[in-house]
Amino acid sequence: MRTLGTMAVLSVALGACNTVMGAREGTMEYPGSGAGPNAVPVYVVKDKDTVEALSFKYGVPIQTIVERNKLQPPNRLRAGQTLEMPGAKYVPDSVPGADTAAASTPGPVKREGLAPPAQGEAPRSAAPAGQPTPLSPASQSVTVPATPPPRFVWPVQGKVVGNYGTTTGGQKNDGIDIQTEKGAPVKAADGGTVVYAGNEVRNMGNLVLVSHPGGWITAYANNESLLVKKGDAVKKGQAIAKADTKLHFEVRRSNKTLDPTTVLPAQ
Repeated sequence: MRTLGTMAVLSVALGACNTVMGAREGTMEYPGSGAGPNAVPVYVVKDKDTVEALSFKYGVPIQTIVERNKLQPPNRLRAGQTLEMPGAKYVPDSVPGADTAAASTPGPVKREGLAPPAQGEAPRSAAPAGQPTPLSPASQSVTVPATPPPRFVWPVQGKVVGNYGTTTGGQKNDGIDIQTEKGAPVKAADGGTVVYAGNEVRNMGNLVLVSHPGGWITAYANNESLLVKKGDAVKKGQAIAKADTKLHFEVRRSNKTLDPTTVLPAQ
C-alpha cells in the first residue's frame, strides 16, 4: 500500500492542470502534515478516466469536480492531467487479499470509504479482517428523504442475496446484490441520462450509471454486457444491459448511498 506522506504539488497556470511531483497516473495524493489549511486531495488522471466514474469512486459531486477544475463541456480528461478533489474519500491502491475475498464473498467487495488521514496524523490502513471499516462522511448512508423519492422499479427480478450495509466480514455494501438469470435484461429503475457506461471502476465490472432528476443516481454493476453508452437518454424500464448471474444495484442521492429496498416497491 502506498505511503501517504507530505504531498509536493507544483501549480501550473494551465486551467485545471497541475503537476503532482512523483505521482503516477490513476492515484490520489492526499494532503500530508506539511500541507496548508486549504490543501485538498489531488488525483492524477489515467487513460479512460471520466468525471462521472471518478465522482462515483471517490464520493465527490460531479459539479464540484467540474467547477473546481474549470472543466469545459464535454469534460473530457487526458492521461496525466490532475484534478483537485475536495472531500475525496480515501480509496487504498490495493488491499492484501482483496482478490481472494472477492472470489468468496457474495457481491462486489467494497474496500473503499476509508477517511483520508487528518493533517499531522499517521497514514491509516484498512481495518483488520472482521473489523468494521471506518467510513468517510461522503460515503455514509442517509435515511430516506422526507420528500417522496422517484418511483423506482426493480432493475431485475430475483432474490436479494447481498443486503445493503455492513457485512459479517466488516465490509460495507453500498447497494444490494440480486441473483438473476444470465443474459436477463437489466432495466433502468427510472427515466434519466446515462452518465457512465464502462468497466474502469474497480470491483464493478461492466457498470452503468444513470442520473435522474432531483440529484438521484442509480448504478448497475457486474453486467455481462452493456446496451447503452454515455449520453443516452433512457426510459423507466428500458433495457440498458444484459445481466450476468448477479446484479449489484445502488441508489445514491447527492453522492450518499441509501438502501435501495427503501425506494423500491415490494417484490
